[in-house]
Amino acid sequence: MDERASADDVRRMADALRSGGRMTTDVCPICGSPLFQLSGELRCLKCDKKVVKIKDDVEATAAGAPYVLKQMDQSVIRKIEELTIALSRAKDIDEVREMGEAIRSLLWVLSESRKLQGSSE
Repeated sequence: MDERASADDVRRMADALRSGGRMTTDVCPICGSPLFQLSGELRCLKCDKKVVKIKDDVEATAAGAPYVLKQMDQSVIRKIEELTIALSRAKDIDEVREMGEAIRSLLWVLSESRKLQGSSE
């Protein structure tokens, strides 16, 4: 299976070169395979992933922001689900009000996060 995977990798690289791609001197930080410039993107054909070169802390932050926002969205959604379940069991009006405010705040955070994600695309 290792030989077949290697042959498939070589075939993908050859296909990329034939279709106008350019092999760069950079290597994939995951697998060490050469990176290819294809349609304006730097890609690892072995991992089949886009690769972003980072030159400084500002670029590192910008490259990581979409990942962080998506992780935050998932956490916020889990909290909303937890609060919704607790809200359905709540009897005390102050507890209901408190949970409602928490859900409203979390929905606002989710909305703002999605706006940021939309503006970075």
